[in-house]
Amino acid sequence: MTATIKYQGRQARREGSEQRRKAILEAALRIIISDGIRSVRHRAVAKEAEVPLSATTYYFKDIHELIADSFTLFAERAMEEVIKPFHEEALRLMESVPETDSEEGRQQLIDVLATAISAYIEQGVHGRREHNLAEQAFYQEAMIEDNLRRLAIHYRQEQIKVLCHACDRLGVAAPQLAAELIFSQVLGWEQELLLDADAFQEGTLFQRAQYLLRLVLNS
Repeated sequence: MTATIKYQGRQARREGSEQRRKAILEAALRIIISDGIRSVRHRAVAKEAEVPLSATTYYFKDIHELIADSFTLFAERAMEEVIKPFHEEALRLMESVPETDSEEGRQQLIDVLATAISAYIEQGVHGRREHNLAEQAFYQEAMIEDNLRRLAIHYRQEQIKVLCHACDRLGVAAPQLAAELIFSQVLGWEQELLLDADAFQEGTLFQRAQYLLRLVLNS
């Protein structure tokens, strides 16, 4: 990801400077999560990061650059801490089902993956709520800000790539299309839970994921 998404602001040359720079970006992310992107201002970020106001204007020429770099940091961390672990867990689960040629084996595979997907989404209600809020905020902002659009598209493509690899391993006829379908639906479920933490009764997310996977794997 870092090969395509790169920081736009002034690069820190010393370790202490890099720590201050990251503190500013993390402060901006906290403001985005708590108050929305429109609340990100140099003065507000400096106060949240507990740094002089001059530090925010030194590293970032304007507020748009600060927001774009905050998204870069968010995306890099998300890929490493959220997306990559889910990918590894999904592959581990697929390998735990040795025989998938039979109907019984295929159903077992669907069940274990549906469990993984539903658990991943449900964890977002509490464990990853701030992550999901930041993600939704950046997708929304990227629709109107050109300097964020490329970043958001790449971030989305990286997530779909993970799902595409899994679908390919499952022998799906059109893995890219299947991955796009799964990604869009998971994103929609996460949004529903951000709006209403009680949107789904116990077990219903698993049923939805199970139904989606049946459609995909039987295509």
